[in-house]
Amino acid sequence: MTKCDDLELVILSCLLQKPELMEKTILEDKHFVRTQRIWKFMKAFYKKFKNFDIPLMTSVASNKYKIMEYVIVLMDIEPNPNLLEVYEKQLIELYLEKEKDKWIIDKVFSLSNDLFNRNIKVYDFKDEVEKIYDRAEEIFK
Repeated sequence: MTKCDDLELVILSCLLQKPELMEKTILEDKHFVRTQRIWKFMKAFYKKFKNFDIPLMTSVASNKYKIMEYVIVLMDIEPNPNLLEVYEKQLIELYLEKEKDKWIIDKVFSLSNDLFNRNIKVYDFKDEVEKIYDRAEEIFK
């Protein structure tokens, strides 16, 4: 598991413990990478029932065994629901870091292809890579 995966589970566990926190969450579907299906299920379930009653959750789930597996995992985690806002900000920060890395990799890859095909000179490559990093800092503040 990565830092993001663990943090996603911590956040879901907080929401399971205190369902009313769903009203205050600032997270979007895109922030949940590994647990997006359970996040979407919990979001839709809360929208309809305004709680996370486990028997009710399993009664509406298409795959009750999978839901139970997640609930068991989430119940084993013991986060502090009062820190949900801190957990959310950290997850968003990690998400943006990943997005920034992907952007840099894509730009450097394109630039590398230009270098390989002799569209730019070797000494220009270094300058262009530095510009990519500078632009990334501006874009992903």
